[in-house]
Amino acid sequence: MIERLLPGLAALQNVHPMFVHFPIAFFLGALVMEGGAVFRDEKFHIVATWMIYLGTLAAIITLSTGFIAADTIAAADPGGHSSPGHEYIHLHRNWMATLTIFSGALSLYLFRINRKGKWASQKFGLLLGLLILSSMITLGADRGARLVYEFGVGVNPKAFEKTPAAPKTGHDHPETFLKNKKEFSLI
Repeated sequence: MIERLLPGLAALQNVHPMFVHFPIAFFLGALVMEGGAVFRDEKFHIVATWMIYLGTLAAIITLSTGFIAADTIAAADPGGHSSPGHEYIHLHRNWMATLTIFSGALSLYLFRINRKGKWASQKFGLLLGLLILSSMITLGADRGARLVYEFGVGVNPKAFEKTPAAPKTGHDHPETFLKNKKEFSLI
């Protein structure tokens, strides 16, 4: 049933890919909102606050699914520690575990300053924390992307095997979209 309704979900080897974009979106969005609060209008701070809290929750869930994914991949990979890109699994894990701890600390700091009504005196410290957090998630996500796109970690190896041509459906596509690439060049 699930294969017909959600074939992409059925093809997943683990659920980690379903969660990875939530912390990225929440933390980068929180940085933008907090920047708006500091430099434009204080009202943006409440949005930033909730984005940080939700991002931290999402990071905890994503880190947990990442540990499960790493175990699943390790169990399925006959190459083990000598597999291409294996060192990036550890690097990605370390970045994201550190980020999750940092986001938890930042959330507690934010809760404390909001509760005491001290945001105005702490806003630049919070903004700096969000800049650090955003840098950390960018670097950690880059390592995760490299695992998938350079080393194929978590990708079904059968997807790279030659597959038969799709049946004709009554419509045609040009051989290449850009027949003359210079025609579309900006340089």
